[in-house]
Parts: sequence; C-alpha cells; structure tokens
Amino acid sequence: MSTGLLSKKNRPSNGSSDLSHFAPPDTPCKRPAQPQFSAASPSFKSSKSKFSEPTHDMEEMFDLANRNAEYEMPPTPTKAFGSAHSETLHSPSVPPQAWNIPSTKPVDSQFPTVSPVAGSLLDLKTPTTPAKPAIGYYDPLLTPSSTLDTFLLNKFQEVSSIGAGEFSTVYLVTERENPHNKYAVKRTKTPLAGQKSLVRRLEEVAILKDLSSRTDDDDREYIINFIDSWDFQGHLYIMTEYCENGNLDVFLAEYGSLSKLDEWRVWKILVEIAFGLRFIHDAGYIHLDLKPANVFITFEGTLKIGDFGMATKLPVTKGIEREGDREYIAPEVLALQEYSKPADIFSFGLVMLEIAANIVLPDNGAPWHKLRSGDLSDAGRLSSSSGDLKNMNKADGTKVPPWAPDFMLDEAGGLDKLVKWMLKPTPIDRPTIHDILQTEEVRAVESLRRSGAIIYEGEYGPEPITDMQKAGKNMSMLDQDEDWRMEL
Repeated sequence: MSTGLLSKKNRPSNGSSDLSHFAPPDTPCKRPAQPQFSAASPSFKSSKSKFSEPTHDMEEMFDLANRNAEYEMPPTPTKAFGSAHSETLHSPSVPPQAWNIPSTKPVDSQFPTVSPVAGSLLDLKTPTTPAKPAIGYYDPLLTPSSTLDTFLLNKFQEVSSIGAGEFSTVYLVTERENPHNKYAVKRTKTPLAGQKSLVRRLEEVAILKDLSSRTDDDDREYIINFIDSWDFQGHLYIMTEYCENGNLDVFLAEYGSLSKLDEWRVWKILVEIAFGLRFIHDAGYIHLDLKPANVFITFEGTLKIGDFGMATKLPVTKGIEREGDREYIAPEVLALQEYSKPADIFSFGLVMLEIAANIVLPDNGAPWHKLRSGDLSDAGRLSSSSGDLKNMNKADGTKVPPWAPDFMLDEAGGLDKLVKWMLKPTPIDRPTIHDILQTEEVRAVESLRRSGAIIYEGEYGPEPITDMQKAGKNMSMLDQDEDWRMEL
C-alpha cells in the first residue's frame, strides 16, 4: 500500500549491503582489550564511564571586547557523523562492521486515519533550515589538507576527521600520554566573527559544563559528557566523550534498509532517550534539536543525547531564534517562535515515529503538514501485534513466549497511543517527560530490560528472572564473598 511517507527498507545505506547473515547474540560479550571503534560493535552490558573534569573556563579565554562584527551563526544542521568520509593519521582505519539483524518481519497493517485538527498552529511557514544530508554524506570541499587540523595534530597522538556539517567539523583524537583515551572534538569551520555568535557558542559550552557537573543524578549517564573546551585562532573547540558506535541515525539507516526494528528495542530506545531528556528538562534546559543524528551509541549499546548547539536555558530569553532540522521541528516553533519543553516532546515523538514505522520523515509538503496536524495515518501501525496473541502461534510457526508483556499483545497498541500523545498539535496537550516515564509500558520495559537500547533481547524482551533464580544468584555472590574472605 502506497503512502505519503517513504520506507527505509531496501534503501541504500552507508553500511554493508548484506547484513542478513548476522544473528543476534543471546547474551552480551566481554569487551575486548583493544576496543574496535567502528560504525557498529557487538553487544555489551551497559555500564557507566568516568571522565576527567573540565580544565578551562571559556569566558576567560574569549575576549568579547575585541569582537565587534555582528555575525549571527545560523542554525546547526545535521552532521554526517560516522559517515564514509574519514581520514586518520598514524592509525589504520577500522572496517565497518554490521549490526546484528534479527529475523523479524515488518508489520504493514494500518490503524484508522486521524483527521487533522484545526488551529492556529497549522498555519505554518515553510522551514528555512537546510535539509538533512543523506547517510554517507560526503562534502567534496573536505580534503585531507582542509579537514586535518594542525593544532590538533600537535596536541594529540592521533587525529581523525569523522564527521562534518555546515558549520562544524568533528574529529576523533587520541591522547599522547594515554593512547587508550579517545575523545570527540567539534571545531567551528570558520572563526567566530562577532559577539552574537560567540555568546551563542559559549552558551553551548556552559550548558554542557553544567549538565556534566551534576554527578548525583543517575540520568546523567544518558547525556554526552563534557571534557574540555578552548579557543584557537578564533575557532571554538569542544571536546566530549567519544561514543564508539556512532550515532542512532546511521544505525537506523543500516538496520532499516533490511527490516523494521523489533518493538522491544523501539521501547528500549524510547526509555533511554526519555531518561536523557528528563535530565535536561529537570536541569532547567531544553534541547530544541532532538533527532537520531544527535543521539550517540556507546560501546555497550546505550544511548546518549549530544550536540547542544541549539539548546537554551529556561525561561527562554525573549527574541532568541532556534530552529532545528525541519524533519523534527515542532509546529509552534515555526508558527509562534514558542520554545518550551513540549517542543522537545514533539521532536521526541517524531524520532519514535521514524524508528517504529521505519520511515524517512518528510522535510516539507503535504506529508510534513499532516504529521503536524495530528494525522499519523501515513505511518501505519507502530505496535507489532494486532490482537491478543498470548500463548498463540505466530504465522511463522514460532510461539509467543508466556512472559511477553501484556502491552505488546494488546490490540489497542500502547506504542501507537504514546506516540500519538507526544505528537499532539497543541503543546499543552502533550505529555511531559515525567508523564512518559510514568506510563505502564515504559515502567515495564525499564524493569525487564538487561542491556542497552540497541542490544537485541528477543522480540518480547528477555525472560524475567524468577525468585528462585534471584536467590541462587544471591547465594552465588555470598559464596564468592566468603571465598574472598577465606583467601584473606
């Protein structure tokens, strides 16, 4: 059935053309001694990382008085992070690895059409931001001489160009003192030419610093960690932790070209992004550029929200202009220049719609307007089940496990209902991030999942651990503790 939205299936991606022979692992593997930093890596159990504290104060490094030109830096476009274009010094490039692909089948059934909702927000102007470049985007202007930063080459052992956007270039750098420490460094392509652009970039640094300093909040795990920043010859450099498995945009393109993602992983992705967004909102900020390209994947398969170039502090300063990618922008941002937490929720909803339906979001035209009017009919059904399938055989002969969560077998479709709620045209009608995390479905997924968001755990999640198994595990831990004490 033809719709107004394009499917990602069978579309060319930047990854391997044949990934179907890779089977998902049953359990995570041990991390190798020498990590492979590539577009994809095997499955690993989630764990928190520790990073060095920031060492510089940005405000002292910049001389505001000497920058008189009134140059306003335009909105940040999507970076082709993890793209095919990569140049490395002193280090052979690591060949791309395929993501694990389960043998799931896409669901093509449609749910009832939703009529557009009338209102002032539907009178939208055309977005003005550049369209998002395709996966594997290559900038012909980027050559080895232009992409390899001489300042970074002198400062670090190894330097690789791993991504570029309209206004910034991203590098992977390796410490001289400790070659195992790798970081991502974002550098502005052109020198900051005026006070407005400088203040805008300093705001990004200040937000990253503040968020990274809140070490008492567990949700901090789902935000990119700030390391350092500096100014050199007018260019701003921002160094953050490096996520070895690239970004969610590349993962979805490579996986989506073969099959729709299983619903359990869709829910896990929703949970981890929600944790990161809760951390941002509770800290008093809004991101305003939430999209898969700005969600990064760690070695262990967990997600971290990054790129705070559009972010700002609440309450929003009057007169600011923040316009993220047109595919994910909320209607009130365009129509009313209204920047608030519900705008992030709308972008979050579009991210989940893209993932669950395995579609390419439109950047303009009738389908673009339909999504902002509350009409999601072009996307089809998001939930994998179409009725009560508990203890019944599926069409392919496999049996639905008895531990399958009830919400994944419900004909009403919990995923459809939640995404539809997040994409309400009127901001006040959308859920808060706390509302989302308090839903029965999200709480169930968080209590049952054992691995990071992109790690395959079966179509219905892992089998729950019984009380007897828990008791056996606790006894084993006690035995290990006793052995340790005896050795002492």
